[in-house]
Amino acid sequence: MPNASRYLQPGYTYHLTHRCHDRRFLLRFAKDRDVYRKWLREGARRYHVPVYNYCITSNHVHVIAHADDASAIASMMQLAAATLARCWNRRKGHEGSVWEHPYKCTKVQDGRHLLRCLRYVSLNMVRAGKVNHPSEWRWCGHDELSGRRSRYTVLATERLLHSLDLASVESLRAVYEAGIEDMLKSRELRRVGAWTEALAVGERAFVERATIGTRNRSRFEYEAVCDDDSWAVREDRPPYGLVSVT
Repeated sequence: MPNASRYLQPGYTYHLTHRCHDRRFLLRFAKDRDVYRKWLREGARRYHVPVYNYCITSNHVHVIAHADDASAIASMMQLAAATLARCWNRRKGHEGSVWEHPYKCTKVQDGRHLLRCLRYVSLNMVRAGKVNHPSEWRWCGHDELSGRRSRYTVLATERLLHSLDLASVESLRAVYEAGIEDMLKSRELRRVGAWTEALAVGERAFVERATIGTRNRSRFEYEAVCDDDSWAVREDRPPYGLVSVT
């Protein structure tokens, strides 16, 4: 997975993934997930980071955010992770790593690719078999995206409208929820590794630009990830039996 410290650039939207150390279930208690969400919200406010969605699971977190300033995203993620680690270690009388370092990032093209990524993140715990609908998992952005949560919000909904090229919050809620219900009805819940393992996801030209300025571009591989002209670019040979199409 791409190292965020190497690939975060201002002006792009990113899907950030941060896992607990050794993939342990260190966030299995609600109070720990509450702490992380509280400080994610505070970090977004303090460092002026537009957060578009998130999901806090029992052993990792997903955050979709726009990088107006790459260092601001780093500060936000550090604040939430470090505060949770201090609270967890203090309560457990533990010393040592709580998180894997560093967190990872995937650049996501705005528009329909971002919309698909929003839904993918919201459905994380449905995919894991823990709930039947994202509305049943309160540690994700679904209730904000669907308009069911208006207090202690994390998401920058107005900025998200710009990134999705939508005219109103009502249109965002309608198109987001329709997609969620369609995916649940069709059981389109399979894991798509590109959302967390690729350097970038979007149209072919977008993902090709993601490698500009990097050395040894021949090591990058491109793959089709959907049936609507969506592509991903990876640094290494794709896992899970995916075949390069270059």
